[in-house]
Amino acid sequence: MSINAVLFDLDNTLINRKLAFEEFSNKLVDNYLVVSDPSERNEIVHYIIEADNDGYRSKKELYQELLRNLKWKKETTLEELLDYWFSEFFKCTVLMNGAMDVIHVLRNQGLKLGLITNGSVHSQNAKIDCAKIRHLFDVIVVSDEVQVKKPDKRIFEIALERLGVKPETSFYIGDHPLNDIKGASEAGLKTIWLAGFREWDVAGVQPHYTVKELKELITIFES
Repeated sequence: MSINAVLFDLDNTLINRKLAFEEFSNKLVDNYLVVSDPSERNEIVHYIIEADNDGYRSKKELYQELLRNLKWKKETTLEELLDYWFSEFFKCTVLMNGAMDVIHVLRNQGLKLGLITNGSVHSQNAKIDCAKIRHLFDVIVVSDEVQVKKPDKRIFEIALERLGVKPETSFYIGDHPLNDIKGASEAGLKTIWLAGFREWDVAGVQPHYTVKELKELITIFES
């Protein structure tokens, strides 16, 4: 099987958004919220994480809920919290274990590398730059930039066209069964599911491979 390109999702694939949001939530609590004891603090952080729905909820809606339901140190507006999100969250970015090892192995094999991510241009680019991985990719496509988002197959086709490769000689790796695996499959790419972040909840499609850690990709592509 000839492979010319490997494309990745960003959140919970190359970077650990789960850990990043937990760190951000702790900072939010420290800076803005009234907490009586450590157990309450843990409950509040857990509540914020659950309310965020792993990023698949608008931040405006999230912070409106938090403003209603939590105790704030001082009068705080929605606009202030949104500004805090956009200025601080990307600073919590942490690479997934094994991410750099995998990227370097694939580059050394002469494969083209791409990155496709849903989200705002500002937020996603800030995370990419904080992780210091921009220079390692031949193409980066952010949904808001191209006005189409996963699982729409067109966003995958845009990335493939920019890379100059065909879908049948390309792999896509991501954590989301619908957005990543089904979307990429419908665009004709081979797929690898990074399990552990979401339950498999998509019928009628299966990944070509399933991995629990990124380093498993090295064995797959070396073979």
